[in-house]
Amino acid sequence: MKIIARSKSIIAIALLLFFCCSEAFANIVVRSLVVNPSPSQKRKVPFRSYLPKEVKPENVIDMGDLDIAFDPKEGAYYVFKDYELDPKETVAIEIELEDVWKIAGNEISSLRGEANKAAKVLANTDYYERATFLKNSIESKLNQIEHSQSVQNPSPGGYISDYRENLKLLEAVKSDLVAAKTLVAEAKNIAPMLTWKLIIAIVVFLGFLGIVFFIIWQKQIKSLAELSEDYAGPGEKPGQSPTPEQGERRAAHEDRKSGISDIEERLKEKPEE
Repeated sequence: MKIIARSKSIIAIALLLFFCCSEAFANIVVRSLVVNPSPSQKRKVPFRSYLPKEVKPENVIDMGDLDIAFDPKEGAYYVFKDYELDPKETVAIEIELEDVWKIAGNEISSLRGEANKAAKVLANTDYYERATFLKNSIESKLNQIEHSQSVQNPSPGGYISDYRENLKLLEAVKSDLVAAKTLVAEAKNIAPMLTWKLIIAIVVFLGFLGIVFFIIWQKQIKSLAELSEDYAGPGEKPGQSPTPEQGERRAAHEDRKSGISDIEERLKEKPEE
C-alpha cells in the first residue's frame, strides 16, 4: 500500500499499516498513525493514503471523516485529509474495507464444473487426450488457488500479492476453458460433416456401380446380337422369325448337311480293299 504525506514544513508522520480480519464480516481494517513531531508548534499535517488498486469507493465500508478521490496517473483511489495537530499530538486513522482479495468459492466450483462437462462431452472423440490435458491443467490451477486462500498470509502486502497471483492462475484457467469449449464446438461440427461425406461417398459408389452394370449389360446385348446373327439363315435378320418358305429351306439345308455327314462317316468306317 502506497502512502504519500506532503507538507511545506518539516513534519514527521509515522504510519502503521496492518490488516485486521473479522470472521463475522470478513472485512479488512487499515490503520494509520499521523504524528506532529514538533515539541512546541501546532501544525497542519496533510494525510494522503493510496488504496490498493482493487478497491473501489463501494468497497470502502468506513473511512471516518476522510475524503476519497481517484488519481488517474496511479490508476487508484486514495483517501486524504489535513489535520491540525498540537505539538507531539498523534491521530489514529482507521479505514475499513471489504475483502476484495479473495476469489469466490462458487466461481471456482463453476469453472471446475464446466471443465468436467467439456471433458465428458469429448470423452469418445479424437479430442479426448487434449481435453484430458486441459481438464487436468484447470484442476491443478484451481487447487492452487484454493490452497493459497485457505492459508491466509499475515502480511498485508503478501496477502494482496497472493491474491494477484491467484488472479493470474484464474485467467489461465479461463483460457484453458475457452480452448476446451472450442474443442467441443469443433467436435459437434465434425459429426454433420462426416454424415454428409458418408452420404456423398454412398452416392458416388452407387453411381459407379450403376455404370459398371450398364457396361456389362451392353456387352451382353452385343453378344446376344452376334449369336443371333450366327444362327440366322440366308435372308434372315437377327431377332426376326423365319417365314414358312424360309423354314422349309432351312430344314432341307439341314437335311442335306446331315446326309453328307452320314456318307462321310460311312466312308471313314468302310475298310480299305
